[in-house]
Amino acid sequence: MIDANATLRRADLDDVDALLEIKRALPLAGAEGRGGFLLGASAEGYRQQIAVGEVWVLELDGRPVGFATALPDPVLRASPLWQRQSAIAWGEGFDAAAIIDEPIAYLDQIAVLPGALPRLYGGALGLRVFASLFAGGHRHALTTTVAAPVINRAAHAFLARVGGVAIGALDEVYPEVGPITSTIHHVSADAFAARVAAARERPTPALRRILELGLAGVA
Repeated sequence: MIDANATLRRADLDDVDALLEIKRALPLAGAEGRGGFLLGASAEGYRQQIAVGEVWVLELDGRPVGFATALPDPVLRASPLWQRQSAIAWGEGFDAAAIIDEPIAYLDQIAVLPGALPRLYGGALGLRVFASLFAGGHRHALTTTVAAPVINRAAHAFLARVGGVAIGALDEVYPEVGPITSTIHHVSADAFAARVAAARERPTPALRRILELGLAGVA
């Protein structure tokens, strides 16, 4: 069960060291297990995201134990990721041209310390980010999960619950592991709203707390 003392707030520059500590606690070696891992992002990268993006911190009794980062539409379109559109292998049936002129955000990272109920708290973080982005006018959100040479399954169940659909693949290179292939997922504002409405109809006690924590003040 989610702790009653759990809180979510926007990050500030004083949180950078805590974000890095959480990231280091999620080693790549755990990729085939239940937990996830993070690639990319340095201290300077987190500072930039805090300045121009969406960064949320999860605290338990005042101690940061998780965070989520996202890029709003203007930041995404100015990013190196946006410049790699031509390298994306879009899935059959998905028309990227149909959404290109609408506001699109990018969910970059969700991380929760091992032992801190990552599935529950990660769900609350994800809800907060998507709710904030969609409340701010975004119609679509994209995110990626590593598919090869290892599989990062940590976010798959959450993405499915909020209406996420795999729409393509992207080959990238990260210094930590070298070449990787990432699956690209799409969540629309309409699908998210429908899933949240359905969850509110018959919530379990745990789901009710996730909804309360994740959506407080933004949806």
